[in-house]
Amino acid sequence: MPDGIPDDISDRLPGFRLRPMRPEDMPAVLPIEAAGQPTPWSAEVFGDCFRPGYRAQVVETAGAELVAFQVLHTVLDEAHLLNIAVHPDWQRQGIAVALLQHTLAALAAEDFSVMYLEVRESNRGAQALYQRLGFAVSGRRKAYYRTATGHEDAVLMLRLL
Repeated sequence: MPDGIPDDISDRLPGFRLRPMRPEDMPAVLPIEAAGQPTPWSAEVFGDCFRPGYRAQVVETAGAELVAFQVLHTVLDEAHLLNIAVHPDWQRQGIAVALLQHTLAALAAEDFSVMYLEVRESNRGAQALYQRLGFAVSGRRKAYYRTATGHEDAVLMLRLL
């Protein structure tokens, strides 16, 4: 779909909807981001994701409660997952898996060839999730992520579509 990933995720997430992120979503997005990151993105950084080449989406319940989001950057036939987070109250319910499965299928249908991402070296749970979804480690970025006491490496991962 030329204007982004389709919003019908009901086959993977009954009762939920994927839609484009809007600036007015920031009051709900920022606490989700802060809950999952030691150095969260600011509203200004999220604002940059409304430019062409970015795909920022939110997952919401049928009651319009925002429970998750993701931000992708696309160039030619490549997609880069920049950020994904699920509200702590909704974690461990398959939302991230369903969102990523849907996104990967939609990108493949759009003839994208690869999806890249970085993940904190310390985030073993996320690395395991990505590996279950077919991502493979492709490298490392030294001191990529800020921490409270310095920096930590990023593990680079990719998945061919």
